[in-house]
Amino acid sequence: MSMKQRVLTASILLAVTGTTATALVTAQHYRDAGNASAQAGSNAANASAKTAAVAHANAHSSGFALAPTVSGATPSAQLAKHPAVARAREQLLAQKLHGTGAQADREAIDAEQYLPRDVVVEADGSEHVRFNRDYQGLPVIGGDLVTHMKDGLLTSVSKTMDLKLGQGGAKAPKLSVAQAVTDAGVHFAGRFMDKPTSRVVYFAQDNQPKLAYEVTFRGLNKAERPVHDMIYVDADNGALLGRDSKIYSAEAAQGEGFTITRGKVAISTSKVGAEESDGRGAGYLLRDDKRGGGTLHNTGGTVVDLYFGGGDFTAPPMFDKDNVWGNEQMSNIERTGVEAHYGVSKTWDYYKKLYDRVGIFGDSKGVESFVNVTFSIFHFIDAGGTNAFWDGEAKRMVYGNGDYGISNPVVALDVAGHEMSHGVTQATSNLAYAGDAGGLNEATSDIHGTLVEFFDNSPKDPPDYLIGENVMLDGTPLRYMFKPSLDVAEDGSGSFDCYPAGGFTDEDPHYTSGVGNHFFYLLAEGQKVPKSHRKTLLPADLVCNGATGLKGITPNTAGQIWYRANTLYLTSQSSYPQAREATQTAAQDLVDKGLLKASVVKSVACAWEAVNVSLPEGSTGLRCKS
Repeated sequence: MSMKQRVLTASILLAVTGTTATALVTAQHYRDAGNASAQAGSNAANASAKTAAVAHANAHSSGFALAPTVSGATPSAQLAKHPAVARAREQLLAQKLHGTGAQADREAIDAEQYLPRDVVVEADGSEHVRFNRDYQGLPVIGGDLVTHMKDGLLTSVSKTMDLKLGQGGAKAPKLSVAQAVTDAGVHFAGRFMDKPTSRVVYFAQDNQPKLAYEVTFRGLNKAERPVHDMIYVDADNGALLGRDSKIYSAEAAQGEGFTITRGKVAISTSKVGAEESDGRGAGYLLRDDKRGGGTLHNTGGTVVDLYFGGGDFTAPPMFDKDNVWGNEQMSNIERTGVEAHYGVSKTWDYYKKLYDRVGIFGDSKGVESFVNVTFSIFHFIDAGGTNAFWDGEAKRMVYGNGDYGISNPVVALDVAGHEMSHGVTQATSNLAYAGDAGGLNEATSDIHGTLVEFFDNSPKDPPDYLIGENVMLDGTPLRYMFKPSLDVAEDGSGSFDCYPAGGFTDEDPHYTSGVGNHFFYLLAEGQKVPKSHRKTLLPADLVCNGATGLKGITPNTAGQIWYRANTLYLTSQSSYPQAREATQTAAQDLVDKGLLKASVVKSVACAWEAVNVSLPEGSTGLRCKS
């Protein structure tokens, strides 16, 4: 694999510091925490729920808050009894029954179940309820939706498509489980780590959900990286319907260069006695009790075998006697831990201060992080350490220790922001990891990783629109938001600048994220070439449609819009055109609340058109030239 092919991956939310908005927005947020990591459409009947307190934004620093804190656990049934959920269900049913006369249609509607996963009630009374959907007791993959209500009336519904349940496809699986696993296995291009598992679902496709098998594989891909794939095959004939992934990894390109450094920083640790230190005596752990007890574990360079279930590894928390961690040597293990710990804490603060989101899942809990990992296969094949990933199933972050002469430990600030943001996406829109949705998933993590840099605003690592620029020793970025195709490899593979006709299907989400990254840069900064590339690029090189004079609205304002779109309007299978509509709707919301100028909506439309993304067919949304 070439240097340029090994690119950074991950998933979701943006920042809002220094925004021009002055009004304070508060909201109440209720969510089914037990379903935060579930595949869209999975049954949440037995999941636990979290109820939330009112969110309070810091008006002096950000002036804006959308994702409030969540505290306290209650049964999932209590979330289902929330008045907003009842109102949303009633309005959905009325909408579906309107004009419906056929008995078959009514029976199909009766067989549907709407399972609440998230409720947001804004200060102005607007209610947003995110539902997963079951049909005849089976999850509908891609059937998730978000209702938007004001004054008790349904104003709109965000969904990937209009589903006609109960029409077409098999009524019961004709394929046996064994045959379904065999048929799905043809499309798993990797080595197995565990025995495949399966379940019967409805898979949403072309508005006609089909009865399908969801077959889950864990193993290694062709690049010898961990994969956790769900492959969907038709329960009637075994034909491939789609796929998704639950491992969001960050792989780096080979190179040489500089170290990651911010000098000496203050970090939060935990003082412990000998009984808490695994026999190492009294001292300190890299455990942040100020931020939900998130703990940094040191594998000490332990080799994690990716083939033999390496995902189950454990390691003790990083420990120090005097609470003075590391030294100036890049090879120092404690220094690596401090860098990762700092990145996690900054990302936590970013979400809390700008959105009142306390923890990735809004439950005030920190997550586990593992550093100094080296990867192998069959115990003897070296898979290197230039890798990092968010493990959506285990809800933890894993950071590789780098490769000698090639890369630093993979613990850069934007990497931490990127990986933690995958978890936020998992808890909100739950974007899939294939097709357009996969690109949107990766782009949102790139955007958040970048905005964490803006939040930190360190003079030793000034914020920019380069992804993972501190990973490789030569300083070569993994991705370029202003001109994504700059990461193209010798074989021609690389990120997309422009949205292709027909959209994306099975392309690498790390590459399809280029469209979302490109849009965000143009929206935030306009048609402005960064200083680092003014000798090689012209403003005309930054757009796909020949547009001129695009003006930026600032990264913070762009972040407000993306965050709202992602948390309130996107669903698991959203396409790029639907993301355009979602961001324009989000921008208009903020205009209506008096937080943004009306011209911002047109800026959003023009930035999307500059990367060749149109509105969905039939949409009445604003066009750039209208």
